[in-house]
Amino acid sequence: MEEDTKSKEEQYNEARIMHKACDDKILLLQEKPYLTADEEVEVKLLKKRKLHYKDIIESLKKELGK
Repeated sequence: MEEDTKSKEEQYNEARIMHKACDDKILLLQEKPYLTADEEVEVKLLKKRKLHYKDIIESLKKELGK
C-alpha cells in the first residue's frame, strides 16, 4: 500500500538509489581476491535485485515521459 501513496517521481528516484546501492555493493564484493560461498550467493541476489530495480526504472521512465 505504501507504494500507492508515493508519487511516480518518488518511486523512480527511490528505484535509482536502490539500483545504485546494489551496483556499489556488487563492485565492492568483486574487488575481493576471492569470494566465500555466502558472498557468491549475495552477489547473485544483488544482481537480481539490481535488475528488478532497473525494470522499475524503465517502466517509470515511460510513465513519466523521461
